[in-house]
Amino acid sequence: AVTVDIDGDPRPVATPDIGADELVQADLSVTKTDGVGSVTPGGSTTYTVVASNAGAHNVTGATVADTIPAFLTCNWTCSGTLGGTCTAAGSGNINDTVNLPAGGSVTYTLVCSVSGAATGSIANTATVSSATADPNAANNSATDTDTVGAPTADLSITKTDGATTEIPGTSVTYTITASNAGPSGVTGATVADTFPASISGVTWTCVGAGGGTCTAAGSGNISDTVNLPAGGSVTFTAVGNISASATGSLSNTATVSSSVTDPNSGNNSATDTDTLTPQANLGITKTDGVTTVTAGGSTTYTITASNVGPSNAPGSTVADTFPAVLTGTWTCVGAGGGTCTAAGSGNINDTVNLPAGGSVTYTVSASISASATGSLSNTATVATGGGVTDPTPG
Repeated sequence: AVTVDIDGDPRPVATPDIGADELVQADLSVTKTDGVGSVTPGGSTTYTVVASNAGAHNVTGATVADTIPAFLTCNWTCSGTLGGTCTAAGSGNINDTVNLPAGGSVTYTLVCSVSGAATGSIANTATVSSATADPNAANNSATDTDTVGAPTADLSITKTDGATTEIPGTSVTYTITASNAGPSGVTGATVADTFPASISGVTWTCVGAGGGTCTAAGSGNISDTVNLPAGGSVTFTAVGNISASATGSLSNTATVSSSVTDPNSGNNSATDTDTLTPQANLGITKTDGVTTVTAGGSTTYTITASNVGPSNAPGSTVADTFPAVLTGTWTCVGAGGGTCTAAGSGNINDTVNLPAGGSVTYTVSASISASATGSLSNTATVATGGGVTDPTPG
């Protein structure tokens, strides 16, 4: 450059050198947060990572990086603003090449599952870097730290035999399912079922699903240590015999419990209740062993009432009204637990107890009137009482 002084002579003057000394600079920064201070084992959290450029110069080929901690499993998406560009989506660690024009930014959204085994705290750091000079490197890294809270698991249990009524003297099959709706897994939970005295001979099997584990088989009451990961379950199938003497209702409760905090303990117990409907197939036979008798003579009848079950039949009635031409006395003995009046005379109208498999036998010694003619017919009956039904009264 030149100038002219007052006498008209040209002379050189100095001009500032701006091309060689001015630095190209960009103020990159990154922020990261999931908006919470604690996470739950087995739960989830969502991080927002924003990388931006507050400098005067554009940056091409910057790097946004985030190494995911071991207790997290993440998927992410990314979008840019004011010219910022990034990879649209990915999973796991972020190591993304981005473009950040002056004033532009890119935003990553990381949706992460927290391991059920997580403990302590989880620290997660994101960084932004480039080859462009940055006068403020202190904001090029951001860390979010969360405390790992106590495990929380919504355990539940169901129990059913698929019926509303049961017959004493038959078997019953219960299906018991313990589940974990999470978010945390549970190791060492207890499934328990103390069967009522009216159920005997219980055997059970168990299978797991969704990672649930339990003892494969057992007998008697259930008190089993099980493992229930989030989403897992165990199912017990228990088969027992209902006492033939059971009456009223049959109620049976199963529970699941653990040391892990359960936000909904109301579903940790399940009860199946059935109305008991006793049924007893009673039968009776009667014979005097002959086909003819003599007027003025005698005959001996044997009458046996029995119960083939399945339920007991207490308070049943055995009846025999003798025809006018007979005069008799009788004795009775029981078998298989059956009971009756030991002896009597005249017509029989006896209250007896007939357990399943039991019987009572009457021996009737009868005198036949000398005036008897024609044929001699005599009928004995047995009938249930006390709310017991007979499915085959014929």
